Amino acid sequence: MSTSLDTPTNHPSPPPPARSAGRIVLLVVAIASLLGGATALAGGGALIVADNSWRDDGYLTSDTTRLTSGGHAVASETIELGGVDEDWVLGRVRVRVTASSSAPVFVGVARSGDVEAYLDGVKHSTVTDIDDPGATYEQHAGGAPSVAPADSDIWLEQATGTDTQSIDWSLDDRPGRWTVVIMNADGSSDVDVDADVGATVPILGEVTTGLTVVGALFVLVGAGVLVGLRVTRHRETEEDVA
Repeated sequence: MSTSLDTPTNHPSPPPPARSAGRIVLLVVAIASLLGGATALAGGGALIVADNSWRDDGYLTSDTTRLTSGGHAVASETIELGGVDEDWVLGRVRVRVTASSSAPVFVGVARSGDVEAYLDGVKHSTVTDIDDPGATYEQHAGGAPSVAPADSDIWLEQATGTDTQSIDWSLDDRPGRWTVVIMNADGSSDVDVDADVGATVPILGEVTTGLTVVGALFVLVGAGVLVGLRVTRHRETEEDVA
């Protein structure tokens, strides 16, 4: 005697409603907006912290570095200006120096070609790298300068005196190659100073504001999409129950 058993029929699951795919897309958009907004806000916050930490009398300022030379001058490497609108990014540049002794110190900035001519045959050191708290140099052999630095007419800006001396200049309409020179005021050997460099950054406020606004908008969009998804989900649940 045979027994007939009913074989259950496997019915394919119905495809998910199209609205589920739409919700997934919106969820991805919401997450991307929140992540992008959080990143932009973090960037804006980091710029605000950096601005507050490094700003000194309106200038974003480096750490103090000791610069020394057994010769008669410490010179920067050539600063190349031109090709971009630097004054939009950097407004003014400031260099401050403080002599390690009570003797007067000189600091000036001039065209690199004029500095090369002034220091030709003069024993001096060119800064090639800043490695906190000191620096590395390229040494140049020679003797003493023919005239004291303040007596030369090559300088765009210069300052001489005891205590802290500073120069600052605008990058506006100053294309070309420039060099900063630090010396003892009388041109004697054994230069020893503490120095820092600062700059005003007009674009920084605009970038910070832009990042903050964009970040806030992205966060609002992401949060709005999530709220919308939650409300829609709640309504669909009520409809299914009804």
